[in-house]
Amino acid sequence: MHKIAKLILCCSLLAMSGCGKETNTADKADLEKYQTYYTAISENVTFASESTNFSCELEMTQVEDGSFRYYIVIDDPQSAMYDVIAMAVENDIPYDSADKMMPSIGIFDDAKSLIPGQVDSENGYVKGIALSGESANDTIQLKLLVQWTDKTKKTSKREYIAYTLNTDGIVKGDN
Repeated sequence: MHKIAKLILCCSLLAMSGCGKETNTADKADLEKYQTYYTAISENVTFASESTNFSCELEMTQVEDGSFRYYIVIDDPQSAMYDVIAMAVENDIPYDSADKMMPSIGIFDDAKSLIPGQVDSENGYVKGIALSGESANDTIQLKLLVQWTDKTKKTSKREYIAYTLNTDGIVKGDN
């Protein structure tokens, strides 16, 4: 039985090492893109308390293990938002000190678009976008970056929004 376990382990290692250079290059490019957006949030000095271009709902719940899970839902776009990229950074944690990935969409996965009154999930037109993360703290500050382009992909817009969130919801006047 012990030999079978070793054989399975060796096959698994060979399968994992079989990943081509192209995949590693793509992964590296995605990580660089992730760091670029993380840095943009960290270096930005002005944050709104809400968006004028979309709705943003936040919620935090306690998980059985005592940690807290938060959810950020972006929906109800006021105009067409193509190739949406969104990222949230918790508690101003510097990139080099972060011990976990921050929630994001559009960096490591396929682009999604929010178009008023249109939903076609198979083609990337979604009703809303959800980000979620976990925290050991029952109150966190979230700094959110949402970026999108127009239909021609020539004009890009960004919004920076800051929230303080706890299990009762968004803490008003604390951003």
